[in-house]
Amino acid sequence: MATLLSLSSGFKGDIRLRVVWLMVLLLILHPVLAYWSGHAQDVLPQLTMIAVQGTAVWCVFTRYQRSPPLIRLPWLLLALAALMQVLWAIINLLTTILGDKGGYLTAIGIVFSALYMIPCMFMITRSFGQHEPRSIAMLDLTLSCVVAVLLYRFITQLASGPLASDPSSIYLVIHHADAVDFSLSAMVILRMFGARSFRWRFFYYAASTYLLANAIVAYIYNRLELRGLPWWIGSMVDISYALLMLVTLRQPPRWLRAYHPTLSVSQTIASFAPMILSMMVVMLGISMSRISFLAGLVTACASVLFYGLRVAVIQSQHMDMQRAVDQSAWRLEQQVGRDPLTGIANRAALDTRLHEALEDGRRSGGYCSLLMIDIDFFKQYNDSLGHVAGDACLVKVACALSSSQLRPGDLVARYGGEEFVVVLANTPVETALEVARRLMASIERLQIVHASCPQGRITVSIGIGTQTANMRADALTLLEEADRALYAAKSSGRNCVVVASETTRTLPSSSGEWKANDGASI
Repeated sequence: MATLLSLSSGFKGDIRLRVVWLMVLLLILHPVLAYWSGHAQDVLPQLTMIAVQGTAVWCVFTRYQRSPPLIRLPWLLLALAALMQVLWAIINLLTTILGDKGGYLTAIGIVFSALYMIPCMFMITRSFGQHEPRSIAMLDLTLSCVVAVLLYRFITQLASGPLASDPSSIYLVIHHADAVDFSLSAMVILRMFGARSFRWRFFYYAASTYLLANAIVAYIYNRLELRGLPWWIGSMVDISYALLMLVTLRQPPRWLRAYHPTLSVSQTIASFAPMILSMMVVMLGISMSRISFLAGLVTACASVLFYGLRVAVIQSQHMDMQRAVDQSAWRLEQQVGRDPLTGIANRAALDTRLHEALEDGRRSGGYCSLLMIDIDFFKQYNDSLGHVAGDACLVKVACALSSSQLRPGDLVARYGGEEFVVVLANTPVETALEVARRLMASIERLQIVHASCPQGRITVSIGIGTQTANMRADALTLLEEADRALYAAKSSGRNCVVVASETTRTLPSSSGEWKANDGASI
């Protein structure tokens, strides 16, 4: 296996070496042919330049094939951007061979040269993340198509229409191209410094190298073209493609791997990047206003509208994500505070709510009552019918308790085993007794058969503890009061309610000497 890998690596290295030598040969051959013919736009020099460009495009496409799936699309967009320039060179070659009386081929070539900005804008504005909505990509694609149509109309009318004889129209196209080229290169450099992944930094490094060199070359080329192209101008066009091939094939520089932007810097740059697309359209609208004020106004308005829609979609997505996070947090809180078997509140939720109710009672001078409920002879029920039936019984009892007519601030919780607790905030003992009777009636209506119970069905015993002015306002004390009263109810024969009396409050909770008259039996 290691031998195969080494052979594969050697084969790839051999191909790269051959491509480099081919590029070096073409870079030498191009100026030689141009000097020999004496003109940069002769057929042979143009064919050589197309070969240089095609070799660079092939290198980028090879990088696209070797890249991970997430970053493949950006490399493909970079290859398409370079391919647009190849099409421009092919149109120029056809113009040389076939002629161009109406100037339409020249205009189409300029359009192809300018259309490279569309894949560039895509690789600048998009985040290429899985969380990015498809609607954002569709908006960007639609706006890019609008840019392509307007760009074609703008350039063809200036290059072959009645305005073609006006030098200011030509300079308008040149200045527009300069603004687009340098804006794209600046934004790609910015994205490079905002990328947190090394693979993305390397991609933007390759793209910025090509776009910056292309912007500088185009700046010089367009101005020299007005005075007549010198024989060596084609070799200058080769520079950006030679650099693109060199960056694509070579190992990335060390500083690119060592550089790591902060999260805030990365997020800020990624949020600012989509503005470049709208800026391009606004610039195009300003240029279009020279030909047609209405078309320029519509173009500028479309830019604002599309950017607004983009922001609205992103904000809507963030709101949906925040809503989902909030809902998940709420569900987690509910799960943390819920008993997994019965679905009612668990001990943790009981402690929190009881503490709050006692504090409210202490501040307001009201009373908090606590009902401690125990299923009578539940061990015998479990032993005779099994734990599955016992769990089903607990669920039914919990459902009956929680579905009783309690107030929103009251809480039904499972205390442990077959014991349940009901917290009644701001409730005096008389009202707590009425609630206890109502809960006992709810359990009786279940009619759960229990052969070991004297009544022949499931019943419950309830102990009531109530906060008083002389009582410490802590949960443990009130729980002990209710537990003593529950013990008294079970000692009184079960299926009854006992209220903790003043005498029972002085007895220890571990006392086993409870009588029926230790509390008030109902």
